[in-house]
Amino acid sequence: MMPNSRHERPSGRRGRPAVLAVTALLLASGCGLPHREKAEGAATSPPSALPSTPPAPTATPHGLPDPKTVDRHDATAVSRAAVQVMWTVDASIDRGQGDAYRRARPYLTPEYAARSDAQPLGAVPSVWRDHRAYARVRLKPQTPEDGAPPDNARTSHRQWEVTVTPTGRDGWKGTPTQAIAFVTLTRDAGDAWQVSGVTTA
Repeated sequence: MMPNSRHERPSGRRGRPAVLAVTALLLASGCGLPHREKAEGAATSPPSALPSTPPAPTATPHGLPDPKTVDRHDATAVSRAAVQVMWTVDASIDRGQGDAYRRARPYLTPEYAARSDAQPLGAVPSVWRDHRAYARVRLKPQTPEDGAPPDNARTSHRQWEVTVTPTGRDGWKGTPTQAIAFVTLTRDAGDAWQVSGVTTA
C-alpha cells in the first residue's frame, strides 16, 4: 500500500481507503465473487504488460454530475460530486472501479489521484456483467464526528452515508450495501476545492 493512501479521519481514528471500500461493496453486492487479484492469477498476460495509469473511460454513466457545472468554491458540492462519481461503477463500460476513480480525477488533487491509481482495484463482478448492471448511488450528508476540526480557508471535511444498489438494465437488483465516506478537501487561498483524501467506515 502506498504510504499516504490512508488518511486520518477528522476525529483521529483511521478508516479504510475508499478504493478498498468500493472493492468491498462490489464484492458484497456481487455475491462474493473473486477479487481482481485472484482472477488475474490465471491470466496469461503479466500485470507489467498493463499501462500503469490507464486513461479515463471515454463513456460516462448516465446521471453523473457534469464537472463543468459543479461549484468548485463549494466544498460540499465538490465532495458530493467526487463521492458520487467514485462509487458509480457501470458494468457496461467499466473494467472495474478503477475506471470510476479515473472519472473522478477532475475533483481530486493530483497527488490523491496518483495514489488512487496505484491501488489494486477489483474487477466488476460477473453477475453485474450478466445483467449489464450499474451502481445506483445514493448519498446522505452526515454530521461530522465529534472532534472534527472546523473548516478553514485551506481545509474542509465532509461526511456522507453512501448506499450502493446494483441495478441491472434488465430489471435485476442486487442487495444494497452501505458505507460512510469521510472526505478531506484542500485548496490554495482563493482557489477551487479539491478532494485530497477519502476514507470509509
